[in-house]
Amino acid sequence: MTLLGTSGAARSRAAALVVTLFVATAAWNATLNTLLARSGLASTMQVAYEPILPLTTLGAVGGLTAATVTVVVTLAALARTFAPESDALGASETVGRTALAYARAVVVAVGGVVAAAVGLAFLVVPGLVVLVHLPLVFVAVAADGAPIGRAVERTWTRAGGSRGRVAAVGLAVVAVPLSLAVIATLTTLLPPLVELALGVLVTAAACAAGVAAFVALADSMNDSNGGTARADRVSPTTSRQL
Repeated sequence: MTLLGTSGAARSRAAALVVTLFVATAAWNATLNTLLARSGLASTMQVAYEPILPLTTLGAVGGLTAATVTVVVTLAALARTFAPESDALGASETVGRTALAYARAVVVAVGGVVAAAVGLAFLVVPGLVVLVHLPLVFVAVAADGAPIGRAVERTWTRAGGSRGRVAAVGLAVVAVPLSLAVIATLTTLLPPLVELALGVLVTAAACAAGVAAFVALADSMNDSNGGTARADRVSPTTSRQL
């Protein structure tokens, strides 16, 4: 499979989405810094988070929520752009169905992260299980338009025998941004704005690459399962709505 095929429009759309992801990630970081500062958590932890925005605590919460939704929706749009044209939902997809796919992606991303955090905090193993399967469930609801329950069930079945490969891809995606975050926390080598810009650039690039990798991985799992048709597939000659 060749991501984006040969469509110049798809490549341009992907480039625009990556730029959007960069901006949304920067906004997410800035509003998070602001929330930590305004809530007093930063001073409690004796860590200075910069830069911060001229927002109240409530404004920072609203900004962080909006930035989170924007990041997730942009990642979902990238998954739809990277998905093979033969699996496209197609031009027959209604606006309501498109919106539903994005809403499911937000629920999966936010709910999955919370579930993984709780699982890691209390029992470890359940959290790891969620983290391994979460990217593929996200791809299923975003790119394939599958309901959340069906996406979870199908991902669990198709990931059998490939969970080590899925985990390796996930680790590769988070390794560089995580390393950069650790270095930034432990040192003051760079000015805050430069540190933010570098962190956002690396994180956005890693996320975009991760989406492409997991879309390709999900497609390879479909192929290994005898080319099983996806639940929402339509004619491969039609075009996908973003």
